[in-house]
This record gives sequence, structure tokens and C-alpha cells, in this order.
Amino acid sequence: MTIIRSSHELRISAPAPAAGIPDCEAWLASMSDSGWRVLTDFRNWSNWIPGIRSVQHADQEPPARGTLLQIKNGSAETICSIDSWDPPCNLQFSMGLGGGEIAYDFHIEANHRGAEIHLALNLERSLNGLAPVFAFFMKRQLQSLGKQVLENLASRLRPARNL
Repeated sequence: MTIIRSSHELRISAPAPAAGIPDCEAWLASMSDSGWRVLTDFRNWSNWIPGIRSVQHADQEPPARGTLLQIKNGSAETICSIDSWDPPCNLQFSMGLGGGEIAYDFHIEANHRGAEIHLALNLERSLNGLAPVFAFFMKRQLQSLGKQVLENLASRLRPARNL
């Protein structure tokens, strides 16, 4: 088995106080909350994670570690498992795909000194019995996917209106 990893990060800085946001602490908290809401709005993953057509809860329990999600990607359906649930900082999930499994690990971190939100995404793909040449192309695909996912996530973050 071959395991391919790809890490990505994006930083979003607080606007200057002249832009109407005097309290960076409130901005950081609001942006962290906004990021968590986007990450856990499973029904809308198809709007910002390429390749996902729809997501449904496989059970009726509130989301937590172990929650199962039914994902349609392309013409295939797969069950996704939430492996880590640590609001509002970390969400990790994995899904089985033909030939292996892919894991997404999102981190949201507020940096008070720099007044910025740090979004990180670690992707890991396991490939069963595939040639090293295919692994090279899969790594390039993960790098492209990770960048696109973080850019899409960042475009959906909005601080609360009352800041």
C-alpha cells in the first residue's frame, strides 16, 4: 500500500481598524465560528469541495466523532466517517474510495498576535496495489484539490455583522 500526503494552509488577516473592525478578538472568534459552521454544514459540501455531489447524514444523531455521512461523488456513493470532532478547531473525516481511502483533516486556528485565522488542510490518500507512476499523478491531484478546497472554504467565511 502507498500513502500519499499533501498539506495546505491559508491565512486570513483581520481588516485594519479603519475598515470598521475595532475589536480583533471578536473578529477572530466570529471567523472561527463561521469556519466551523461552513465545515459542519454537510449538505453544502458540494458547493465548495470539488467532486462531491451531495452529503446526507447516515444516522439521526447530532454530528460527533463516529458520525457517518453518505457521500455521492460522481456516480459513486460512499460512507464517510468523522474521525475527529473538536469544535471549533478541528474536523477530520475519511472515506473509502475504489483502490484506497482518502482522509481530510481541517484545522482552524486563531492567531491573536497577528490577528489572523489560519486554515490548514491535510489530505492523505492510501492506494492499494497501484503503480508508483499513478501515485505521482495522485499526489499532484491532491495538491490541486487541497488548494481549491481551502480557497473555496475561505470565500465562504464571513464575520458576524455586528462587529
